[in-house]
Amino acid sequence: MMELFWRENRPLSHGDLSELLKDTMSRNTVYLHLNNLLDKGFLQTGLSVRRGRTYGRTFTPTVSKTEYYAKQVADAAKDGDVLLEDVVSYFLGDEHITTATLDEIEKRIQEKRRKLES
Repeated sequence: MMELFWRENRPLSHGDLSELLKDTMSRNTVYLHLNNLLDKGFLQTGLSVRRGRTYGRTFTPTVSKTEYYAKQVADAAKDGDVLLEDVVSYFLGDEHITTATLDEIEKRIQEKRRKLES
């Protein structure tokens, strides 16, 4: 569902989402996912908009796509479902990784190491 918010790049209402997801998800399931994303802080409510004869809240993401997926991995590691070093190892094995990316990762690791040691 978050992918829809980033792709559409505008506030979406429950009605908008239900229409976009009508082939894959019921209206009730859309509500469940919206509430879950709100509870986790990934979405915020916006203005109410008129849709047909009723008004409904709109929703916008509070995190970027990168932040969202990084949080998913971090939460899974925190819960013990995955090992963070296995995730990093997987990404390091990707054929598209560049030396510039490796340099940036090494830089960030060194910065984090300094913070942890001080």
